[in-house]
Amino acid sequence: MWSKIKTIWKNKLHILRGFWNKVFKTDPIEEMASIRLLICLDCPDIDMIGKKCMLPGTHPCCGKCGCSLAMKLRDPSSGCGNEEKPRWNPEPKK
Repeated sequence: MWSKIKTIWKNKLHILRGFWNKVFKTDPIEEMASIRLLICLDCPDIDMIGKKCMLPGTHPCCGKCGCSLAMKLRDPSSGCGNEEKPRWNPEPKK
């Protein structure tokens, strides 16, 4: 449990950015999230039922890192949870 708390704390800015962008939707963020979602839906690591999610009830999530896709896909600075073979990368800073 402590390792999950440490991971959440370490990624708090990504989580907050994703949450903010989920609540206050903009067309560019939603377009990016849609593209990323299509990639994730084709990934064998996606967890649609929540067994590998960092927090219960946040599925679908990335089966590699446990992040909720609702937030992860909407943070431009977030990358694919598969660090060995990422399927998508963070957006370049503007």
